[in-house]
Amino acid sequence: MNSHQRDLRYAASQAFIESLNQLSDRLSQPETAAASEPPRRAPAAPAKERSPQFTVQDLEDAVADIEQFTQSRGA
Repeated sequence: MNSHQRDLRYAASQAFIESLNQLSDRLSQPETAAASEPPRRAPAAPAKERSPQFTVQDLEDAVADIEQFTQSRGA
């Protein structure tokens, strides 16, 4: 490994350690500021982008298919 690569790896490791230290500091701080703010929610996706709704019957059918598949494989 040449000197340049070693320097890059060292700088990356130092940046990573610094990030971990910052995260540790934030996690160890009291949550007074976070408690005063309302929780952030992601904006609702438009109806076209929402995941399909499944019925209980759809899920039961899927479970039955999976069970049949695993039994046919001898699991």
